[in-house]
Amino acid sequence: MSRHSFRVSHEPDGGFFLTQQGTQPGSNIMTSIEDQHELALARAPQRASVPLEMIRAQKTAAAAFTLACSVSGLEDKEIYLALSIDAGYFSNIKKGKATLQADLVAQFCELVGNTIYPEWSAYQVGCTLVMIKTEAERRAELAEQRAQAAEAENRLMRQLLAGRVAA
Repeated sequence: MSRHSFRVSHEPDGGFFLTQQGTQPGSNIMTSIEDQHELALARAPQRASVPLEMIRAQKTAAAAFTLACSVSGLEDKEIYLALSIDAGYFSNIKKGKATLQADLVAQFCELVGNTIYPEWSAYQVGCTLVMIKTEAERRAELAEQRAQAAEAENRLMRQLLAGRVAA
């Protein structure tokens, strides 16, 4: 036999919730359903390659934004919750009645797994996006080039020595 009982409580603002009265002190304290927040989903986006021509063919920022969302394979709700923006505002971005705040663009691109939206924006002013190399990446690339040059020189020296020995 259960020692728990439930009681329906009514809030002055019209909300209802169930309280559980059990054996633990304070077990009858619960928050109303309105105060409970939904957990954001954390699904990885699909990383599909979209031709630059298709991105540039989009007529509006809204079309580019919508394409970026579609290509990700994520549902709209997964995107706007992760960006902490209102569903209505997100819908207005897709309709072209609003724009994504500039300080959210990097987070949006990371979330949807593509750079379609900023690539389209760059094209509107005659530019394109270029990935910036970090200093470490630049140094590693230079070291790799030096190593390849040294290997080629070493190969040439061995060939020359082998030719002298054979002669």
